[in-house]
Amino acid sequence: MSTAADPPAISQSDNDRLITALQTCFVDLAKKQEEQGAKLYRAVEALKPQAPATNKKTAFWTSYMKLADEHDKEFQQKYSTDLDSALIFSGLFSAVASAFVIQIELQLAPPNAPKIIVIVQCLLYASLFTTLLAALLAVLGKQWLMYYQAAGSRGTIEERGLERQRKFDGLVKWKFEAVLQAFPLLLQLALLLFASSISLYLWTFIYHPIGVGNDLL
Repeated sequence: MSTAADPPAISQSDNDRLITALQTCFVDLAKKQEEQGAKLYRAVEALKPQAPATNKKTAFWTSYMKLADEHDKEFQQKYSTDLDSALIFSGLFSAVASAFVIQIELQLAPPNAPKIIVIVQCLLYASLFTTLLAALLAVLGKQWLMYYQAAGSRGTIEERGLERQRKFDGLVKWKFEAVLQAFPLLLQLALLLFASSISLYLWTFIYHPIGVGNDLL
């Protein structure tokens, strides 16, 4: 009775050679894929539009405009908010001061207008004038900011940079920041004059009644 022949045994050395051959194939395949990927990348990069070479002057003005834009954005945001606040306060305060001016002016009927009422009215007028002056300067400041914001909107990057620098030098020359910082002082002065006039008027009405203030109290 015959039996089936046993399969030939594979030696350990044959397994090692097979594994080595497979590893070599995989390494070669990976290298080929890497080379093909590099060629494809170079081909794609070659199809992209190349940026024109820039000289040192263009690079300088590009960096300048980038820094200037950051500074101007913060500068305009800060002072635009301050000017808006000054305009709102000036409008409200001038309305209040005008109401007192109109009421107390009734006591200035010549020829017997009391001197104290004249002083009170002068203080009120000074307060109102100071408030209106602050409002006028705030409007001018808003116009200056709008004019400055329009700097560098046309022309080459060098022309825009020069235009922006020229306007910035103008702001520095005319003490723009110092003028804007004077707004709170003007409004505080107006408030002080207004408080002084009202205090003087009430003091006169209470301690030296001369028939004034009946229209207000």
